[in-house]
Amino acid sequence: MKSLDLGCGENKVPNSIGLDNVQLPGVDVEHDLLNFPYPFENESIDKIYLRHVIEHFTIENINLILNECNRLLRKDALLIITVPHVFSISAFIDPTHRSYFTFGSGQFWDKNSSKAYYKEFQMNWKLIKTVCRVNWFDWKSYQLKKLNNCFSYFIEKRINKAINSLNNPSKADRIVKNSSFQLVEIEWNYKK
Repeated sequence: MKSLDLGCGENKVPNSIGLDNVQLPGVDVEHDLLNFPYPFENESIDKIYLRHVIEHFTIENINLILNECNRLLRKDALLIITVPHVFSISAFIDPTHRSYFTFGSGQFWDKNSSKAYYKEFQMNWKLIKTVCRVNWFDWKSYQLKKLNNCFSYFIEKRINKAINSLNNPSKADRIVKNSSFQLVEIEWNYKK
């Protein structure tokens, strides 16, 4: 199985090909994400990761990147996107962030969603799962990290349950908005 980690930085997914625009440890291919096409054959990749990458681009460029991912992925392959939630502190720490997301934002690229406005682009995606991970506090000491892990675990369970609430689709976003979390990470899993 061939996987590609786009914008990997120094934290490449193990056993994947790391692509980034600067030569850092772990980067296998130096290439700018806005320089199309990427140096891979059509339908040659089984899984693509975009981990904390798309928030650095405008919606127009995000669509172009996702379109290129569509070209690279085989049929039934996976695209995994992670971004910080708009209401978590981490969404605004990095001044290079240009786009902000809620749990429901992933539906805009799901071909079966009524919110799929970008049909002229890569609308072959099917959103198969939305999950969140939480890091409530940014504590450094060992004991406080253990406490943070406990708090984060329970709130993460609550938010993930709320994500799947059909009667109250924005409940998970309101939970995040009403608290002060260091990082709430959204993960969308798409199938081509």
